[in-house]
Amino acid sequence: MMNSEHPPEITNTPDENSEEQIVPLAKESIEVTKQQYVKSQFHVERKTESKQVPINESLMSQYAEIKRVPIGEYINSPPEVREENGVKIIPIFEEHIEIIKKIYLKEEIRIESHHVINEFTSEETVRYQTISEKRIFTDE
Repeated sequence: MMNSEHPPEITNTPDENSEEQIVPLAKESIEVTKQQYVKSQFHVERKTESKQVPINESLMSQYAEIKRVPIGEYINSPPEVREENGVKIIPIFEEHIEIIKKIYLKEEIRIESHHVINEFTSEETVRYQTISEKRIFTDE
């Protein structure tokens, strides 16, 4: 029951006899924003140029010379492929039938190796690139 002479009791206020104390709470908040700005810039330029480069080299080539050398003699067994003084010798034989079979060395193939050195001179165009850079500062 409410009495107009006596104001109603407020339970939120601290009671003088009570140990209880009411503390008001506060809340703070912060807002963070980001902004980008240009402090400096780079200007990079790539340039391709050409120049003539001389080439002087010794080039070696190799070729083989094949000679057929007639032998024309009978032998007891077929000879093996062999090498004499840098020349590879490949025997070619055939069998002849007589009353007695013999091996006849008909010919040999001789392969000689020769080296030739030729001087080579040329001028070729080669390309290369260069880079230049410049830093540009802004007022911001």
